[in-house]
Amino acid sequence: MAGIIQPLYIDYILQDMSNRISQALVNIGGQLVPYPIHNTVFSGKTFRKYVYIKETEAISKQILGASLLDTSGNTLANQALNVVKNDKGFLIGFEFGVEVKASGV
Repeated sequence: MAGIIQPLYIDYILQDMSNRISQALVNIGGQLVPYPIHNTVFSGKTFRKYVYIKETEAISKQILGASLLDTSGNTLANQALNVVKNDKGFLIGFEFGVEVKASGV
């Protein structure tokens, strides 16, 4: 018989997933530039990690992608981009979630 996962357990899973992400690498014009995680937002069965490139950084350069890394430098997620940065700030978002399926035997 299948057990039912409680909301608290989902919260624990999401928090553990989030805690494993330590920083980002952003490909700016072919160079990998490290960035801190700007913000993390939890909502229901998902969370989002945001990386922010300031107004004064990378102006007129092409942003080709971003990766999220753990503390050992392992890549946990990638996102391809193709954006030429202007003089405004640029926010890159990654969304993760947990899907719970009920099954019976």
